[in-house]
Amino acid sequence: MDAATTQATMDRIIRTSGSPRYLAPFHAKLHPHFFTDVLVLGGGLAGLTAALSVDPSQRVLLVCKAGLSQSNSVKAQGGIATVWNAPGDKFENHVKDTLIAGGALCDKKIVEKIVRSGPKEVQKLIEYGTKFDRDDKGEIQLGREGGHDHFRVLHANGDSTGAEIMRAVVEEVKKRPNIRVWEDTFAIDLLTYDGFCRGAVVFWEKERELELLWAKQTILATGGLGQIYRETTNPSVACGDGVAMAFRAGANCRDLEFVQFHPTVLYIAGGSRSLITEAMRGEGALLLDKNGRRFMPDYDERAEIAPRDVVSRSIVQQMQKTNSPNVYLDISHKDKDWILHRFPGIAAICAEFGVDITKDRIPVRPAAHYAMGGVYVDEFGRSTIKGLWAAGEVSSTGLHGANRLASNSLLEALVYGEQTGRLAGEIAMQTTDEYRALPLENPPAPSSVDAVDLVDARASLKSAMQRLCGVSRDEAGLNEALQSIENWSKLLLSKQFNTVEAWETQNMILVAKLVVLGALQRRESRGGHNRSDCPPFDPNVPAVHSIFVKE
Repeated sequence: MDAATTQATMDRIIRTSGSPRYLAPFHAKLHPHFFTDVLVLGGGLAGLTAALSVDPSQRVLLVCKAGLSQSNSVKAQGGIATVWNAPGDKFENHVKDTLIAGGALCDKKIVEKIVRSGPKEVQKLIEYGTKFDRDDKGEIQLGREGGHDHFRVLHANGDSTGAEIMRAVVEEVKKRPNIRVWEDTFAIDLLTYDGFCRGAVVFWEKERELELLWAKQTILATGGLGQIYRETTNPSVACGDGVAMAFRAGANCRDLEFVQFHPTVLYIAGGSRSLITEAMRGEGALLLDKNGRRFMPDYDERAEIAPRDVVSRSIVQQMQKTNSPNVYLDISHKDKDWILHRFPGIAAICAEFGVDITKDRIPVRPAAHYAMGGVYVDEFGRSTIKGLWAAGEVSSTGLHGANRLASNSLLEALVYGEQTGRLAGEIAMQTTDEYRALPLENPPAPSSVDAVDLVDARASLKSAMQRLCGVSRDEAGLNEALQSIENWSKLLLSKQFNTVEAWETQNMILVAKLVVLGALQRRESRGGHNRSDCPPFDPNVPAVHSIFVKE
């Protein structure tokens, strides 16, 4: 049973149009072709795990927009959450914490499945060569982050977990003769024919040309959408491309209004918005306002280790109360040597801006961090288009609900990456080889792009989303945002471009529209979606998902 047939009847259906089927003009007779068994789009942990999980007898082509070192997975600081060897911890505890953080919108069956699969997938990382931090006895050290009731977060190099995991996984990928990697290759659109995903049309930066990639099965693992916001922890490549291309192809998406804002992001004028890991608060760092007053106990009994949505909203409210652009994170009461050993990466980043974390307060504020919603998939990772799978942040599996529990994202990437790769590979093995280009085309449009200022359009979009659809939202602001997006849509979505910057901008406009539409129709505050003009969700009323359907 696929995702479409398992969709609950109570879900809110949001139908919208206005986006072309394909962004770039192409014709099957005019471009090079490449054939593979399984096509994986995305070079983060989910994509790499999917590629590694395909049966070695099947050829895999892994396409990534930039280099393998430029994904959200690489930037993950806190770690990966799983039940390991903490005294008293068990799967039921991790499940409970995930469900609480998720604002009554998680799929309990999926949560249990992913949580119970965690230790096995983490063990694979260790076998690949991942070096998690260990204590003097050689046991893996476990941290605790917001929303977790036990120490269950594995980390590496103090605060560089994602980089260490990706180092090991990339090395493993390079050892596999059945996996071919194309870097600096932008996936413009999915190719569909007779209701089946047949691959993708891509732009190869090196040759500056389009190429048609044909595959028996396609796995979407393109990551997040944080670049639709002005303040974000996401790398420049996280433009929501996967959600946009899947939606244009006719795949249903779900719960895109739920965007998690990380509470503590370095805020220094002119500086990069570097994430200050939640593990720091888990280790005892305090949040102070501009007057040096600790304020989190005023908002939640869990104080600094409350779930991210709670902390983000509390920070914004305290900033408003004190008329300040930021608050401060302070860990200077801890031992200096311990701080530098536990958080070397953050210490180095802050030092670049003259902040010594062993004695100075770190200026921070919330920034867009993680998308709970995405391409709607079933328990196996299948989308509503046959032959198309999704894993990682681009997908909506049911794990995160309305608010992701800290360090659950790498866990989900591992479990669904493994599952989609293994199952897609099994189907590919059963499919007869047929090296045939299908008669697909997208004719050139007679529109001019001479008067378009892409830089200004993108900056305006990001600013509007930050101001009107950020940590706190209301109907008037969302309607203003939607009107602006409609204007940009009329200007840009009907035109055809030939640059990655332009295609990214078109994707960002489409994804922003879906986020705003979902936020407008969800008249409640739940998890990462906070409507200042609507009440908190009623736990006695069944939770409703938002399903986005292309008309």
